[in-house]
Amino acid sequence: MKKLLLSLILVVLFCGNVFAGGPVIAPKIEEVSAPVKPVAVEFAYDDMYKTKKHFTVGLGFGGNPMLGFVEKDGFGYPKCEYGITWVLGYGYTWVSGQPTEQQLKNALAAIKSKYGAFIEEKKIPSLVRQEVGIKELKYFEFGTVAAIIPLNIEIGTMWILNDNVRTRLGFGLPTLISFGINFDF
Repeated sequence: MKKLLLSLILVVLFCGNVFAGGPVIAPKIEEVSAPVKPVAVEFAYDDMYKTKKHFTVGLGFGGNPMLGFVEKDGFGYPKCEYGITWVLGYGYTWVSGQPTEQQLKNALAAIKSKYGAFIEEKKIPSLVRQEVGIKELKYFEFGTVAAIIPLNIEIGTMWILNDNVRTRLGFGLPTLISFGINFDF
C-alpha cells in the first residue's frame, strides 16, 4: 500500500514537472481590457448628484488654492473648495450658479432622446454640461493672507473647462486680483 501511494505521488509530481514551462497561451490585449459598461441615463441623476470630495492642485495668484479639496457633484459642478492659497493663507470658497435639479433632469432626458437609453458613464458629465450650457459659475471666497493680514475676501467668476480642470478670475481685498487654474483628482 505504501509503495503504491509513493509511486502515485511520484507520477503526479513527474507529470507536473513535465508540463511546467510549456507553452503559455496569453490573452490578446482586447480581451484583457475591461469592457466599457454603459449605464442607464434615466437613473444617472440619483448617482451623480451626490457631492464627493476631490483633491485639487492649483496654479495662480491671489486666493486660488494651491493645495486643497473641492466638493463637486458627478456632473463636474463644484459646490465649495478649501485649502492653502497662493499667498500662504487658508481660503474657503462658496460657488453658486450650478444648474437646478430640473435643469439636470431635462438635460438627461434630452441626452436619452439623442443618444439612447444607455451611455458610457464617463461621457455623461460632459454631455450634461454641454446640454445645460452652464460653464460659468460665480464664487465668493473668505480666507487669510499669511499671518500678516488675517482677512482676505474675493468675488469672481469660475469657468469649468472639462471634468477635471477649472479656471477663475476674481477681485478682492487685500489681493486686488486673483486668477488661476485648478486640476481636480
